[in-house]
Amino acid sequence: MDKNETVQKKIAGNALSGMAATSFYLVTRLLLTPFLLSHLTLEEFGLWSLCFIILSYASMGGFGVNSTYIRYTARYHAEGQEEQISRLLSTGIAYMLVFCLIFCTALVISMPLVHQIFRIAAEARASATTIIIGTAIVFSLELILGGFRFIIAGMHEIAKEKQIATFAGLLEIGAIIVLLLYGFGIMGLLYAYALRVILETLSYRKYAKTKLPHLRISTKLVNREHLKLFFVFGGKVQVLGAGGIFLTALDRLFVTAYLGLASGGLLEIGRKLPFTAKKIAESAFGPFLPAASHLEASWEKEVQNAPATRIRTYGKIALLMFAAGLTPVIFLPSVAEKLPFPSLTAAILSAGAATALFLILKKQRINDEQLKKGELRQLYLNGLRYTNIISSTIFFYLAASAMPLIIAWVGPQYREAAIIMICLSIAYAAQLSTGPGNMIFRGINRNGREFEYMLAQLVLILLWLPAAIKSCALIGAAASLAAASTTSALFFFWRSNYTFQTTFREILGHTLLPALVPLVPASLVYAATSLFPAENRLAAIITILISGTLYLLLTVAMLWIMVLTHDEKQKAGVLLRFTSISRSKNQ
Repeated sequence: MDKNETVQKKIAGNALSGMAATSFYLVTRLLLTPFLLSHLTLEEFGLWSLCFIILSYASMGGFGVNSTYIRYTARYHAEGQEEQISRLLSTGIAYMLVFCLIFCTALVISMPLVHQIFRIAAEARASATTIIIGTAIVFSLELILGGFRFIIAGMHEIAKEKQIATFAGLLEIGAIIVLLLYGFGIMGLLYAYALRVILETLSYRKYAKTKLPHLRISTKLVNREHLKLFFVFGGKVQVLGAGGIFLTALDRLFVTAYLGLASGGLLEIGRKLPFTAKKIAESAFGPFLPAASHLEASWEKEVQNAPATRIRTYGKIALLMFAAGLTPVIFLPSVAEKLPFPSLTAAILSAGAATALFLILKKQRINDEQLKKGELRQLYLNGLRYTNIISSTIFFYLAASAMPLIIAWVGPQYREAAIIMICLSIAYAAQLSTGPGNMIFRGINRNGREFEYMLAQLVLILLWLPAAIKSCALIGAAASLAAASTTSALFFFWRSNYTFQTTFREILGHTLLPALVPLVPASLVYAATSLFPAENRLAAIITILISGTLYLLLTVAMLWIMVLTHDEKQKAGVLLRFTSISRSKNQ
């Protein structure tokens, strides 16, 4: 019992620490955006965004590698096997070196295709090639030598790792400001990025050597045993991480390809604040994975389905999402006019197929495995409760004050981004609601549930996003993301609640209704900002400061009075004291 209480305390403390570090980093990046837009064209800003869309796909190769570094460094460090850490690091560097060489070569060869797909003007192609290839080389350096960072994390020195990353990030921001002021343009962003990666890598290496004096890199230490760890253990995490990256960048890829770099830049402006909020809230999910592993799964009904059975289930889910998603798409003018028969007939057939598939999955679910009603179930319910309260508090305000936020942040000339921001706030809030469940499933080695959720979301996005862009341009793209995220999240809960033996009524009362409390002050903020709109940046900044302060005070008061139990209020006080002590220790 004492161990489990310690785990619960670590979840809360680590979640708060992660959110604080992530908040600091992302807010500084957010404040930098108006400065970038004043020194770059919207096309250049869109190009810089495109570079990291492309690089995000390269980072798929690092997900499993990073997890392998952390897990096995922790094990070897506990057992005093420093030589094994050197073998792990050497093998990981060799593996990532080969991967990055293949990636950079493929990128160079495919540059003409990149120019064509993303409609880069002929006169801008030379500079675009330099920027894209340059960022790829710097990013490859970060991937290859990133093992030092994750070895530090594996030794439980996460505070130091965050400290180094924050310091290097601040230096990068300073370099960006200086280089742009001296007229380096978009190349200044590349130089500053390279500076950060080099300083960060050197600092990680130095600290790792301090903690492990005999740590070394050698081709003689590369071995098949550790290579197998990167492939086998990291494989599952890598597939899921790659899927997440793919989904995250898919909207920008479609918008940039269909509507051009300027629209891609506008989408980036609209998604920046919600995405920043999402990353801050996401940093609270990490502790759920080790906590679930520590508590372990106690099954009331455990079922080990054969691979063929799981593949058939995934196929049914994909078909269900396709049939259900096709039903509203049929009524879009761009689709309806191409049908050889009435759209209503097609919609009825599609909805009928979706209903049949849903009933098949519902019947099949009876034979699925279920956890006992124990600590994991409570962890799931509490995780949903607290993370949904945090998410709704953030995203309700972002949606309610989208217009003054955009005006205060980047100016009134980007008003159109406010509607995008509202839609993406809904999308990211829905995605975040699945976070605790997904992390718990990873911790008990049931990654299939997370894969089902990603598959459902992927099918809906691939179906709705292109159709929405064609019919309603940029606003349609944002709305389709909100719809796809919400629908796939509901499907995830329908599947997961059965595993945790949780009813919809429990979810409604314990997690959803408390998360709706911030809707009341958010409605007041929306009404006030609509009645008294801000016309310039100064007025918008004043509006945000006043409305944000009042919103936060009213929301906290309502949650404290109407939602939190006596025990939760006591825990909140303990956490605040814990955070204060931790901060003073780190200073």
